[in-house]
Amino acid sequence: MHERRPLLSRKLRIAFLRAAFIPIVLSALFVWRPWEDESVMDYAVEWSGYVFLLAGMGIRVWSTLYIGARKSKQLVTDGPYSLCRNPLYVGTILLTIGASLCLENMLMLLVSVAVVIPAHALVARAEERHLEDLFGDDFLTYKRTVPRFLPSFRCYRSPESVVVSTRAVRRAVIDAAGILLIPMAGGLIEMLHAKGLLPVLFRFP
Repeated sequence: MHERRPLLSRKLRIAFLRAAFIPIVLSALFVWRPWEDESVMDYAVEWSGYVFLLAGMGIRVWSTLYIGARKSKQLVTDGPYSLCRNPLYVGTILLTIGASLCLENMLMLLVSVAVVIPAHALVARAEERHLEDLFGDDFLTYKRTVPRFLPSFRCYRSPESVVVSTRAVRRAVIDAAGILLIPMAGGLIEMLHAKGLLPVLFRFP
């Protein structure tokens, strides 16, 4: 029973993070922007969203390739993990911000910041306790020198080569494909609103 506890804990953490995205999805579907199509605001917000999406996707793919073959087997402290302890979560936060901007949904952006950042901070703390149990003093030293979320570029280091698992590559490709569908999802939501098939319950701001 004791050996199964970390796995159960990980499942609960994943379920908690997924639940945190429910209010974000609801705001994406039923809230719409007040400004006109093809306005300066329209282009500025949407294109800034693409920048955040690409940044988040790049960080997640990079991090997945580094940790994919080594997760829970060895302490990964190089590449993106030398900049901060949770680069995958940083990528997810940037993606959520980018999705909100791509959909030009300011309420979704506010909900994302209010929900996703605290949720990932709580989950990161739980995961770090697990890593302390696994790697002991090595992780404590790493924790003292590398920040949790905000990257420190003076800490950057990387080996000349990294062993990458095929599973990590597959996961990175699936992640990237899903992210690239976000602008298409925004176009679909806009069409459904225009045709009255999806109600606009609130315009914000």
